[in-house]
Amino acid sequence: MATTIRINEDIKQLLKLKSVETGITQLDLANKYILKGLKEDDTPTNVMSISDIEAMLSFDKPEGDKNLEKLDGVSHSEVPTNSVELKKSSYR
Repeated sequence: MATTIRINEDIKQLLKLKSVETGITQLDLANKYILKGLKEDDTPTNVMSISDIEAMLSFDKPEGDKNLEKLDGVSHSEVPTNSVELKKSSYR
């Protein structure tokens, strides 16, 4: 997704200098620094943090979860359930 963000001219110059110094594009550096800042931001919010989202997504592996497979069939219920949706909803 492309977007335009206005940043202070001094920050723009520092980003340009760091890009030349490291050989990393300004776009890649900006994305790196923004993501790092978002992860480290501890401002209280009602939304999930980047770390929480990453943790949730790490459970959605195509190969499945061996621990959940061990529990399969331990409990019986007449009501069908979707364990993936239940796991996702537990993070909300």
